[in-house]
Amino acid sequence: MADNIRVPEKILEIIKSRGIAEEALEEFLSARPRLAYDPFLLANMSEGVELLLSAIDSGKRIFIYGDYDVDGITSTSLMMKVLSCLTDNLRYYIPSRIDEGYGLHRDAIDRIKSEGGEFIVTVDCGSVSRDETAYAHSLGIETLVTDHHNISEKIAEGLVINPKLPDDDYPFKGLAGVGVAYKLALAIARKREIPKAVMAEIIELATVGTIADIMPMLDENRTLVKCGLRSIHLGCRNKGLRELIDRSSLDYRTIKASDISYGIAPKINASGRLGDATIGVRLLISEDENEIRECCEALINANKERRRIQDEAFDKGSLMLDEEMEKGDFLILEISDSHEGVLGIVAGKLREKVNRPVVVISKGEGIYKGTGRSIPGVDLFSMLDKYREEFLSFGGHSAACGFTIAETKIEELRKALNEDMAAMLEEEEGLFELCYDYDVEISADDVDIELARSLYLLEPCGKGNELPTFLIRSAEVTNWKYLKNEDKMARFSIRTENGGIADAIIFSDAAEAFEAVCSGAVDIYGNIEINTWRDEERVQFIARSVVPSGNMN
Repeated sequence: MADNIRVPEKILEIIKSRGIAEEALEEFLSARPRLAYDPFLLANMSEGVELLLSAIDSGKRIFIYGDYDVDGITSTSLMMKVLSCLTDNLRYYIPSRIDEGYGLHRDAIDRIKSEGGEFIVTVDCGSVSRDETAYAHSLGIETLVTDHHNISEKIAEGLVINPKLPDDDYPFKGLAGVGVAYKLALAIARKREIPKAVMAEIIELATVGTIADIMPMLDENRTLVKCGLRSIHLGCRNKGLRELIDRSSLDYRTIKASDISYGIAPKINASGRLGDATIGVRLLISEDENEIRECCEALINANKERRRIQDEAFDKGSLMLDEEMEKGDFLILEISDSHEGVLGIVAGKLREKVNRPVVVISKGEGIYKGTGRSIPGVDLFSMLDKYREEFLSFGGHSAACGFTIAETKIEELRKALNEDMAAMLEEEEGLFELCYDYDVEISADDVDIELARSLYLLEPCGKGNELPTFLIRSAEVTNWKYLKNEDKMARFSIRTENGGIADAIIFSDAAEAFEAVCSGAVDIYGNIEINTWRDEERVQFIARSVVPSGNMN
């Protein structure tokens, strides 16, 4: 290969099992991938750039209108970084998750108008905001919509840049909102002088947003994220991101996609979940060290509070599971005294616990707000879309949804969805059986530093290119030791029939795993990672599931 990479057999086995063609192997494994598409292949890109540059040249006040999640926050920050090189007449607006909700809103447009706004660039939202863009135009505000969400029959007025537009021929449809914003930035840089340092910095923001929004880690996204991670490894140009990485006990020199998913993204997200998402934007656009430190502190504290509230809500929901499952296999749990900003996460964790679709609802004045998460094989959007007329508002996709509904209709909805779920179960009896979709079967002696290091060839991992999973069959477990929360975490050793031994750790449901261990030999499903402490590297197996031997297919 061009990069002189020696690929171990087990890694080739994983790559082949994932359908990566031999002719695509060099690009997939390259440290310097080249797969990227001309931004002007996106429909309306040329016209959009001209419209935006014309507004800048005319001295119009431009507002970047984003979203309160990481994709929206990084998209907003990216556009602020780029456009501030061309104009000082620039502001941004992030709606409140609690008070306004997702997308463009008339009230927000009124506020933008009152502050002298003459041009709105949306990022990560706006594709289906026909009424709202029409309203903006009626006030004399021009709009340029950039987005990546699915398009319905109702498309925003004016220019829309979205690879999922019906007539868009862009080769890759998996860009995040920040990926589309990055493409707009690249197109602008073709027309106007943007400092190279800024262009190098914004790819770091595009990387964080793409990872956080769980976009496919394939094709052009793989190129973008690899290049962005390399920029971070070389020092991280964005000062706010560098500070947040340092304050998260992560090493910018070796940070991986999974570190951003679990260590960085939740902190940026926390401000939007609990209140003010602009803290995340301030962190990522500021050059002032004091402001960066203050924003970091605020995000870290917000994330701690988010976790506390989330854990409380999860514990309450867990106590309701048995009673709710007596009503059927589509679970609707009311947790009204929690913060609605965490209920989506709680729904996802409860879903993992019972392997059933879960909707968590909270009560308002005469209404319920619901947020749901589904399991493989159950299209949540299709199930709920059948009752679209019953909702006051509704949206989502196959794996997640959100809605509001009149209080008087919730029991009727619960009954109907459980009937639908029962009908689906009749057609597919194994719908709720756990599927252990592993890449390769190994023995304990395969868990070594060579294999662990070679797994980096598959990075960045994420949706469509998941972290490799392994199965160890008929293992004997010894040296079991609980850690911290006694029923959740434990360290232990794995011994297989060939005499191989490996260190292992389990981070959740350790008590249940120990029950399996007490019954004899076990099958263990999980990942391999290198644990570094004081520059000493140790390989360990991260157990995700431990069951009596013979129970994993």
